[in-house]
Amino acid sequence: MQTNNMTHPLGCAFLSWLIVLYPILKVAFTEEEGVDGTEAANFSCAVYSYTLKAPSMNCTWNAGRTAPHDTQYFLYLKYYKEEEKECPHYIHDKRGRHIGCYFPNVTVNEKKVTLTVNGSSIESPVKKHKNITLLYELEKIGPPQNITVTCEMSSNCIVEWKAPPTSRREVRESYSCLSYQIKDEIRNTTDTIQSTSKNYPKNVRYKLRIRTDDKSKCPVAGKFGEWSEPIEFGTDPTSFHPTLLLLAVVVTTLGILLLFCICKRCHTWEKLHGPIPQPKDIYLQCEKNAEKAWMDLISTASANEKITVVEEVTANCEKHEPHP
Repeated sequence: MQTNNMTHPLGCAFLSWLIVLYPILKVAFTEEEGVDGTEAANFSCAVYSYTLKAPSMNCTWNAGRTAPHDTQYFLYLKYYKEEEKECPHYIHDKRGRHIGCYFPNVTVNEKKVTLTVNGSSIESPVKKHKNITLLYELEKIGPPQNITVTCEMSSNCIVEWKAPPTSRREVRESYSCLSYQIKDEIRNTTDTIQSTSKNYPKNVRYKLRIRTDDKSKCPVAGKFGEWSEPIEFGTDPTSFHPTLLLLAVVVTTLGILLLFCICKRCHTWEKLHGPIPQPKDIYLQCEKNAEKAWMDLISTASANEKITVVEEVTANCEKHEPHP
């Protein structure tokens, strides 16, 4: 009975200490872990191996939904058994907050790395975002390189390309493991092939894009590569070539000019249509009649005949004047 009486006071004292220490412990753990919703959201990274140089990596994120306005984020990359490295080139939003990072050189191998986004704010603790992954799983395959089209004298055109660069040693040693998608944008069709070339008829118009397929046998399986720029070749039998159209216009114009010169030289238009009658001039005809009458009077009249006859002839001409 005495033991039970002593245990009861000890239990009460322990509970009292817990009640006192709970707020302190809560604040301490909260500062270490941060407030939920303040951590970086929509975090994603992509590794690019577009050249034979070292691969690069881009990472982006958004501010947490409950992050204070003064929150600033910092990204750290840690390789296996190495020190953390902070992002050398940040991307900012309008407020100056870090929302992305660019690593110009990263080492891609089969060892996992740790990507950590820390945050700081005066108003409240910011929770960390940590991501442990393999960098080659983040690699984004670029488009095929050195795409060429060769149309031979025969009726075929051959399209050839080279595999895109990659950080995976297994892929570089055997590019034959890659397969490709070829999209015909004119006919809206897609073909998948294993080789790096394909023949097409020469008398058909094509507009193609090429990328690596997601069903490749390489370790990059499950990811589509980026589309190449469109390549156009071939001829459309239903369309008129611009050069031929220009030639037809020039020949037609020269033909018309030559025909016009021949017709003008040979007076073809006059022979076809005959002379065009001109309208009669009543005043001119009247003057001719008066002149003829005057000459007749001179030849027949005697020396003593009066000139008043001329007035009568003139009067007769005036009588024949047409009315408007």
